[in-house]
Amino acid sequence: MAGSDRTHEGITNTAHPSNNGLGLVWLDDTAEEDPGVKQVLISLFDNVFIFTDPEACLELVESIETEVPCLSILISGKYGQMLVRDRLQPSNKVKDIYVFCYDTVKHGRWAQTCDKVRCVFSDINKIVQCMQYDIQNNIEQQQLDDEPQPQPDEPRQQQQQQRERYTDDNNLFDCLALNLLIQSSDDGAEDFATYCQIHNENKRPDHPDVNEEGHAHVQEPYFKPEQALQEWYQPDLFFTNINSNDLTKLWTLRWFIRQFHRQLTNEQEKFIKDKTKFTVNHGTWLSLDELDGMKHRIGGIIIITEFLMAYANRQKALDSIQNDEKNKHKVLFEINIDTTTRGTVPYAEIKNEEVLLWFGARYRLVKIEYIDQQEPYWLIGLNLCPTLDLKPSIQTLYQYYLKELTELNNIHYAFGRLFMSKGFYSEAEKWLQIGNHYQELAELALRQSHYEQAKQYLEHLSEDSHEANLLRAYLNILTSNDNLSKARVILLKIFSEATDKLVRARANIAFGFISLILTQQTDLALEHFTLGNEVLRKLLPDIHPDIAKSFIGIGYTYYMQQNLIDAKTFFQMAFTIQKQSLIYNHPDFAKTRNGLAHCLSCDKQTVKQALNELEYALNILLDTFQQDYQHHPEVVATRNDIEKLRKGKELRPRNTLLDYI
Repeated sequence: MAGSDRTHEGITNTAHPSNNGLGLVWLDDTAEEDPGVKQVLISLFDNVFIFTDPEACLELVESIETEVPCLSILISGKYGQMLVRDRLQPSNKVKDIYVFCYDTVKHGRWAQTCDKVRCVFSDINKIVQCMQYDIQNNIEQQQLDDEPQPQPDEPRQQQQQQRERYTDDNNLFDCLALNLLIQSSDDGAEDFATYCQIHNENKRPDHPDVNEEGHAHVQEPYFKPEQALQEWYQPDLFFTNINSNDLTKLWTLRWFIRQFHRQLTNEQEKFIKDKTKFTVNHGTWLSLDELDGMKHRIGGIIIITEFLMAYANRQKALDSIQNDEKNKHKVLFEINIDTTTRGTVPYAEIKNEEVLLWFGARYRLVKIEYIDQQEPYWLIGLNLCPTLDLKPSIQTLYQYYLKELTELNNIHYAFGRLFMSKGFYSEAEKWLQIGNHYQELAELALRQSHYEQAKQYLEHLSEDSHEANLLRAYLNILTSNDNLSKARVILLKIFSEATDKLVRARANIAFGFISLILTQQTDLALEHFTLGNEVLRKLLPDIHPDIAKSFIGIGYTYYMQQNLIDAKTFFQMAFTIQKQSLIYNHPDFAKTRNGLAHCLSCDKQTVKQALNELEYALNILLDTFQQDYQHHPEVVATRNDIEKLRKGKELRPRNTLLDYI
């Protein structure tokens, strides 16, 4: 392992003394070469022991006389592979292990089998952050008493963050949005002109589009659809700075996107006439996180969310990379294209041996190589794939959503529903308010625990609407046990009068919740949850997210009956569906992770894993409900479960309806 390849820059010390009862053992051939790192570690731990000899390190670890884990281990990948699994992992003196290495993919494989390994990073900053987090958790756990004063968690600050350029293989809703915009009859030319006008008005002398005399290079008339693509396209045009998952911007630029997509598709037909397979290259910089992410995705799928300009000549692609960026790695994407593959993003030659690929392209990552030359770089091999996964289950769900959204015959309404499906509730609300879509607005208000607002929206809906009455039943259950009888009456009315089987299925799930949590009739709860689940599975595509949620009630029922095997099975079934149909930070994942945590909490060997699941769920919820995080029922319940688990108390099934619907 080459120590110089690991990142040490920008390490900041902690301002607080340690006094946490923890010691650190650091085993690494190059440890003594990093005095700055050593000072940071000394500020975190009561004692820091540095070794380059593995036998001396083990002698110290094994000589400590304590039954309480009191040591953290910072270890290189080389020694970690030799010692962690057989010597350090079994030791009752060792609390946490951190692996500092260059090849995170190689060492991540063996580390996955050792539950004391907290992280495997090539960046010491990330390891220090992980240590600080673990130390803080340890201090909080020691300070917990029978009646702790909980400190409210805070959501991550809303900052202008760099957009994700590379995402995992779950782009179903983004594909739907683009399809709707391309097929829409809504013009949008005026919105595009306004966007361009505002851009130019906002330019300042320090803007890159301003010349030395301080005059803006006004890009008027911006774009003329009658011009050939090769005549107008430039990679630095501000209105081509598009990201496939920024649905709001896609909407604003819909007129331009529609014209651009048509032009590129037409050019592609001409470009591939005499081609079968070819390779092009794109040069860029990747941050350490992005590069690590690529290493873990070998053999898997990635979505590149931006346009790519690629070159037939590899050196030209390397030369196109702009000035060196600090703490980033030079990368060359080697993109293999088979013109017989259907359903890919459009691509075409813009200039001689320069190929433009549309944003949101889907690739299989086939290799990563380090090219060691005078100006070294990473070579990442990609194969262009169909934009949407060809699995029948994905295609069926896509067509189901597309039909549902197209039949609305209202693009604003459809985009509101899309944001809802993505779990972006506050954004969805803005779109649905345009046409006063009160039913969806009421559901959004309920999910965000805005109960008074939900009540106001429901007042606009007919008392004869079974969909609206189901929401009224939800509202009664969520607001007070005194309203339980009202909820029962409404649900019974739905059973007796509604012909819509989907509404009846969801009413069954609501009755299942009442039986499980409020009246504690587990057999009756299981009957209602199972009936609802069976109907949803008949009516909806196999991986529809609503089917996943219908498994959650069944899981909690088995959990209450202490049937942990079946409980975990149903939570895992829900999780499997969600991984195929939802983005990774969707709030529905929090519901399922909470359920899995309940099952894991019952075994002392997996309590730590249960706590990790709860903390992951909490982070999702804090990001989703940033305005309501202090009082939202799902956030409060998750926070309470974390505190109970840290004190060794038993977890009860979740008692808020929002975890089940």
